[in-house]
Amino acid sequence: MTLTFSHMSADSFIEQQLKGRKRPRVREAVSCWQCRTRKTRCDRESPCGQCKHRGVATECIYSTPKDRQDVPRSRSRLRVPSSSSAPSPSAQLSPEGPTQTHTPPDSCSSRGETPESTPTTPSPAEKQNVARAPRGNAYKGTAFKTRVMGLSHWLAPCNEMTVLKAMLDHSPEFHTSRKAFAELKAQLRTYNNVSEPSVGRDSASLRSLLPERQECEAWIAKYFQTYGRLYGILDQPAFNRDLERIYSGSLDHPVHICKILLAVSIAMQSSEQERHRGRRLARAVENCIYTPKFQKPCCGVVQVLLLLAVMKSILASETDKMYDLLPLHGLIRDITTSMGLHRDPALFVEVTPYFAELRKRLWWCFVRLNLEYSIRSGTQFSLRLEESDCPLPLPISLRTLDRESDGTTDSDLERTAENDIKFSVAAAKLAQVIGPLHQALYSPQPPSTNEIQARLRAGFGKFLTELPPALRSGAKPTDPIEELQQSLISIPMTSFLSITGLGSTLGTSPDASQRSQLLELWDNAASILHQFRSLCQISSDMSNTACQLFWTDAARSAMASCWILGRLRQLDNIRILFHPQRTGCVFRELLIKSLVFLQDLWQTRYHLGVVAAKFNLLLAVSINVTSNLYADDVNTDTSRQRLFDGAATAAQGLIASMLHGVQLRQQQQFSVPLITLDPPTLMSASVEYPTWEVSDTGIELLGVPDPLSRASTPLLGPDFLPFDYPTNVDFAGVMYTNNDFDFAMETGGMFQDNMTMGLPPFVEQQGMVPLW
Repeated sequence: MTLTFSHMSADSFIEQQLKGRKRPRVREAVSCWQCRTRKTRCDRESPCGQCKHRGVATECIYSTPKDRQDVPRSRSRLRVPSSSSAPSPSAQLSPEGPTQTHTPPDSCSSRGETPESTPTTPSPAEKQNVARAPRGNAYKGTAFKTRVMGLSHWLAPCNEMTVLKAMLDHSPEFHTSRKAFAELKAQLRTYNNVSEPSVGRDSASLRSLLPERQECEAWIAKYFQTYGRLYGILDQPAFNRDLERIYSGSLDHPVHICKILLAVSIAMQSSEQERHRGRRLARAVENCIYTPKFQKPCCGVVQVLLLLAVMKSILASETDKMYDLLPLHGLIRDITTSMGLHRDPALFVEVTPYFAELRKRLWWCFVRLNLEYSIRSGTQFSLRLEESDCPLPLPISLRTLDRESDGTTDSDLERTAENDIKFSVAAAKLAQVIGPLHQALYSPQPPSTNEIQARLRAGFGKFLTELPPALRSGAKPTDPIEELQQSLISIPMTSFLSITGLGSTLGTSPDASQRSQLLELWDNAASILHQFRSLCQISSDMSNTACQLFWTDAARSAMASCWILGRLRQLDNIRILFHPQRTGCVFRELLIKSLVFLQDLWQTRYHLGVVAAKFNLLLAVSINVTSNLYADDVNTDTSRQRLFDGAATAAQGLIASMLHGVQLRQQQQFSVPLITLDPPTLMSASVEYPTWEVSDTGIELLGVPDPLSRASTPLLGPDFLPFDYPTNVDFAGVMYTNNDFDFAMETGGMFQDNMTMGLPPFVEQQGMVPLW
């Protein structure tokens, strides 16, 4: 007898479909709708205890056989019909936030429901989801990526600029550049690829990765001179004792070995020749964090994970691996909460003063790193500081609390340690101010911008009164790291002010009332770019560290400045080619100088990864568009096409130069080809960004929040003009010379927006399109 499997034939399948399928029996639900959605036990009361406990007693609903279909399952709401391969136009991102629409399919569902039976009344969960939809604080990345970025992401302003958005969305004008950049990304990933380490995960295998002792001590010393002073993760005396024991053979625990490997790998990222070696060491440690030795929560494991987070943050500034930090931060959060690091150490018995202070420092270091990741990636801050009662660390050295300390002290080391702990405490206080406001900015119903800025003024005002004098802007640092610490206080403050300011202007229509807000945003962006430039001009090592720490702040400021210039041009509907003294033209020249400096810097860094190359490409296009923004074209269509053509040409030339540079590096020819652009309006003379101490009386005139009265704020006065500009300047409606600067300081020292004070009729142009 031959088996034919006739029941599995296509004809049989069609016959079964025509006959219809027996509808499966559905078990009647006896729990309320909220408990079924959350999969929690329901006591079947009305309202049930779970809904009372969650404060949603009014939404405790029990379904009946008649209205059971009125509550659609979450699975059916999220299901997308297979026939629709492209997204619906109605699902596009709106200025009020991402919206999702669902159109039921024409055919019947698998449960036998007809389109007529699809409910039109939203369920309580759908009402809740609609109420929680973010408004105005989420922006889609590109047309080819579904990632939603928040306001704090450095690419958020690019969605408002026509040319950059077209390039990111792969418009036809940039079709050739897109293919070339895809090839460049593939070569960069190959060039920066780190092979999996061939060693095991035991202590002996990890020990084989350690450098020679003299080399290891040199790298560790470099770590403690840079990142060790910025993040108080490791205690240097205790770490040196562990290093001695490991090399002598008396300590053989993988956690202690991993701490040494990560400290060495972080220090190696400042070296062009050793950075790949450092990445391999970090990869070997990352492969060990899920082994049994790392499953026991302890301070040593937390130190390893925090060091790994610092290392991956450095890599995220170069590669496209920013979101790889999310699972690592989730693991750290689980371990720290299981250890109770977020609680007051006084609540635990038998905790020595040394470990009590160490627990405080590790917790607040994690808070800082998690907040930095949230701001960089444009995601919500996940830690709830109101649920933590861990106090701030004491401004004392751990050496005084260490029982194993030999008692020998060095006055210089003690002074440095004292300054570093003061900085750590100040950075933790700043995180206490910014963290809740960042959560509020990304909340389902964010407060108004005025409310957030009012809370910022109160928080920053209190913070600045408690800030140590050595960390204040304008204090003379004793070494470059102290200057870096000052910037780690001032730049995050100014950046978050810019983020909140962008929240009230991005995604909105141009309005004349935005002018004062735009000028304040310009001041904040100029201040960040000036501080970043000052740090990069100290030394090559400091330049690398500054790029790793502040690259998103510099990128956001550069992109926001381009958008501000375009918005000011759009507000006034005029061309100012014949009025070089006016604010818009001065802003353009100063912005070009900043963009050229950033590109000169990133020309030496594009080979480090995809993100660095992408930022370099955006800078080239921004320079080209900004240089030609106010060209005298009467026809707006011609002007738009000229800007697109020039930007596409600049992008193609830059990508070709970067491809050539990567090929040379792959051939072990470590020479970075300079990529030269020739914008038509670039000036040869360098323009510095002077900063002055702002008096409390002139803050309101400047439009700068009063808590930043001690921060570094650029004041755009007559002395701030390029050298080849006329000495007689139309400033605040009055003609001034350089000798009148003192009077200008009394009036606020900043250019008033005088672009609308009256122009000859022949240069007016109504209905100007937003070309930038």
